[in-house]
Amino acid sequence: MTPKGPMDVPGNDPYGSLKSFIEGEEKERQRLSRELHDGIGQYLIAIKMKLESLLYLDQAEIKDQIIRIKDDFDKTVDEIRRISNNLMPSVLEAFGIVYALRNLCVETSEQTGIRINLEFKGDFESLNMMVKTYLFRIAQEALANIVRHSRAFAVELFLSRTKDEVFFTIHDNGKGMRPEEMNRPGGHGITNMRDRVTLLNGSIDIRSSISDGTTIAIKVPAY
Repeated sequence: MTPKGPMDVPGNDPYGSLKSFIEGEEKERQRLSRELHDGIGQYLIAIKMKLESLLYLDQAEIKDQIIRIKDDFDKTVDEIRRISNNLMPSVLEAFGIVYALRNLCVETSEQTGIRINLEFKGDFESLNMMVKTYLFRIAQEALANIVRHSRAFAVELFLSRTKDEVFFTIHDNGKGMRPEEMNRPGGHGITNMRDRVTLLNGSIDIRSSISDGTTIAIKVPAY
């Protein structure tokens, strides 16, 4: 008997899931377009203007300007690397989801000062690549939301697997969300997380309170 995979469970709506998937991909392309224009595009324009200004500078000023241009090139390279990692994190394919999540947590913590702890239990490397990729994307989305909105100073991630299921919990000690924020379409990136979980035939439970931050609990089949 062929094992069931994403969008292959009785009672599931493959057309609705496909629609969510296509919409998610379109949002991803729009996000990439904005990042290329607002990030790399702006850096390249700045470099071009600084190079053109060299024609009108004396010898002493040229050296200083070249140093600034070098810094802009370094920022551009870093931005390209960041966008590339967001598109398809090579570390996920090469070293697995645990290593990729740990790397994501370390980078986010270093950039923001938020204390982030990751714990895991079980074997994840035999999971379908779609499952691993979507769980990684959910972690990216959740951490980005926490950084932007939560005012948290600590985050706990716990990833575990049984024979048939994968459980992923993300908890922050921030200011929490109101019910209308959690249910608003597109609010805090929650729609994207729910769509990815739906495509994996899983479930997601989001609980939030002013006194205890926000907890995202995800359960998906271990394909």
